[in-house]
Amino acid sequence: MLPPGAVPTGELSEADVRSMEGELEALCASVDDVFARPASRENLRAMMRGLLAEVPRKNLWQLAEFAGHPNPDRLQGFLAKAAWDADELRDRVRDYAVAALTAPDAVLIADETGDIKKGTKSAGVQRQYTGTAGRIENAQVSVHLSYGSSRGRTLIDRELYLGRTWAGTTAEHERRSAEQGIPPERATQVATKPELARRMVERAVRAGVPFSYFLADEVYGQARALRAWLEEQRIRYVLAIPKDEALPLPDGRTRQARELYAAVPEDVFERRSCADGAKGPRDYDWAIVQLAHTDLELERHLLIRRSTVPNKVNKKTGELVREVAYFLCHADTGTTLSALVTAAGQRWMVEESFQVAKGQVGLDEHEVRKWCSWYRHTTVCMLAMAFLADVRSRLIPHRPPTVDPRP
Repeated sequence: MLPPGAVPTGELSEADVRSMEGELEALCASVDDVFARPASRENLRAMMRGLLAEVPRKNLWQLAEFAGHPNPDRLQGFLAKAAWDADELRDRVRDYAVAALTAPDAVLIADETGDIKKGTKSAGVQRQYTGTAGRIENAQVSVHLSYGSSRGRTLIDRELYLGRTWAGTTAEHERRSAEQGIPPERATQVATKPELARRMVERAVRAGVPFSYFLADEVYGQARALRAWLEEQRIRYVLAIPKDEALPLPDGRTRQARELYAAVPEDVFERRSCADGAKGPRDYDWAIVQLAHTDLELERHLLIRRSTVPNKVNKKTGELVREVAYFLCHADTGTTLSALVTAAGQRWMVEESFQVAKGQVGLDEHEVRKWCSWYRHTTVCMLAMAFLADVRSRLIPHRPPTVDPRP
């Protein structure tokens, strides 16, 4: 039977929870062909039940205890040695999640998350900045692709980031990479976070995933190679960019985003909500500046977002000023301000995806070191998360977002 607490009790009735037992078994059965041996199929079910249960810490010891195993050896072998392809399971997770959540407003969102580690052996661990802590820490950082819509959101792809400590051509690099099972194509050269995001978006496009926009923060928005690839593929995007990003104008000149903001007349700004927060609509002042078009019949715009009240200290003057954010947009001709504002507001869904992944299905509690085990554990967590997203999309009524009637 599906363990209690798989979904918070306030969200589903007791009958709903009981009905999920058969659905979970059906989902596991649908991916049985990924696994060569019956023992691996049993271990998948054991992990899924544990990840969905109210286990205090979802490391392999406690998952094994929940499954009735005397020790974590079976689950460790499932992640490290059993014959199955994590990428094949990833593709099944993506297809299942997209079928559950597809909607006209669906988006792809790239972002990274970090897990602070004590040791130095785990693949990818090094001293690096992680937004999880807000500072440089000894951490493992991974880039993820989230799929979100008005029906729900979940993670559908993942890549482990390897910095210069791991990726290189020295004998030490080779030794460490071989020890952790890192494939040669990732062990010799650093793949940047924007490059990892591009690979994941490319996989989604190749699989025919329907989405309206690709969204990401400044780490990805300022990566010109990523933007160029997106434009070549005619992918619509709304990407956060830094204030000093140089942008092309229709007349051939270039100007920094902050310079363009300074030239926008005050009466051009419109107050709109980009999404509903815990306390209602999240209002900002917004403006659009036309940029140079691409060669593929899509338009570029600079979308400017400004807080409605002073909320940020100016480091030079010490005065309280209104915070300003900038988004580079690539969209169809005639796309309205309302549509771009709505798209920009959807990026928050990846944060909710990470909260669910870490808070409910143990994404950050793996305690595995090797490359293969990390990818397998993360992919099983994504399957458990997609199951929750599917159940919620069908059984929990969604509150429709506040719609701004203006174009």
